[in-house]
Amino acid sequence: MASVENGEILAERMNPNSRLFFMDPEDEDLDFIFQWFVGWIAYGACTPGELFKVARKIDPKSAASWMAEFGEEARKIETIGEDCLKKGHRISAGQAFLRAFGYYRAAYCAIDPADADFFPVYFKTVECFKKYLDCLSKTYPHEYVEIEYKGYKFPGIFLKAENSNKPKPTIMFHNGGESHKEDTWFLGGRDAIERGYNALLVDLPYDVQPRSYNPEVTAKNFPKADLIGAYHAATDFLVARSDVDAKRLVVCGDSYAGIKSTFNAANDDRYAALVASAPLYSWREVITNGVMPKQFTMGDPEESNKLVNSLPWLPRVTLHRVVWMHGFNSMVDWLDVSQNNLELDPRDIKCALLSIRAESEGPEVIRQATEVYEKASSKKKALWIGKTEDGADFHCQINNLALRMQVMFDFLDEALDYNG
Repeated sequence: MASVENGEILAERMNPNSRLFFMDPEDEDLDFIFQWFVGWIAYGACTPGELFKVARKIDPKSAASWMAEFGEEARKIETIGEDCLKKGHRISAGQAFLRAFGYYRAAYCAIDPADADFFPVYFKTVECFKKYLDCLSKTYPHEYVEIEYKGYKFPGIFLKAENSNKPKPTIMFHNGGESHKEDTWFLGGRDAIERGYNALLVDLPYDVQPRSYNPEVTAKNFPKADLIGAYHAATDFLVARSDVDAKRLVVCGDSYAGIKSTFNAANDDRYAALVASAPLYSWREVITNGVMPKQFTMGDPEESNKLVNSLPWLPRVTLHRVVWMHGFNSMVDWLDVSQNNLELDPRDIKCALLSIRAESEGPEVIRQATEVYEKASSKKKALWIGKTEDGADFHCQINNLALRMQVMFDFLDEALDYNG
């Protein structure tokens, strides 16, 4: 969402001069999300021809149009995958299932939690991604796992650097406010195993999807102590494995996961390194000092909902999902209850730290990312800024993931003294 300063909406996730396809000056989010999927082309989850063909059919003012066009393409490619699988062409099938995942995932961006398609389309993304990994299991060894905490079960995918029990450095990926565990495949998961790291992709409390499995997984039921407990349970799962090098654990996160991963590292000294884009220490200050107008998050819940419902369809659906995933009825209720749950002292970061931010981030994100870097107690730390001149200036560096991964893994290799 755009930042606000002196009553004016400012670019917060991307440079407005770098729009690619959807050019509405009042809605930067649509083009940002579209470019997110453009970035997946490099991973085979979309193709230029299919992606732009679908985009040309879409009415950008209509969520139904976006969902219908991407959904139709997803079903078409999924059918190709099933046909290839029946004929024994596992590689072709896997590649098709990954593209089907990409287009179902794009369609899902337009679906409100109140819509009938909300759960069916989500579980289609999970199904297609699972079929992709299973078809390519020789290339990408993996296990489907569950993290258990106080009777709750959180689904995950453990990606193995190699098909052995040799201990390997392992990265735990947190999810952002709009991303699911499968999305972190594109934010470091695949790159991790190709560089000799294991990776845990998992949906945990304060993520979008745990409520799809258990509606009781809300911020109401996970105050700070239990949020830390659930994160510790995931770390416990990792250190108990014989194929994990417990002295080389990494925690990583982008966007909303920037504060989740930083919070995790600050409360668990078992991590050897933290990579966050961007590392933050106060989610309340991020929200109230820049991400959206104060009337969205403070004051009367009914008025807040009225304002949210006046937004273009993508930010409206996104904010409805944020409220839903935390278990509240308005942004006001969510912020009021969760404000103390994601707060930390940057000085508690003692592991190696790579602080990443984009040049086009809002002022509050820039301030906190810089302050975390400066105040962290880490003996080894670095600050890297994704810049326009490098084509890496978007939020989470979605417009240049290759450069982002090079910076990230070069830092980790050096910090962990590892050569995969």
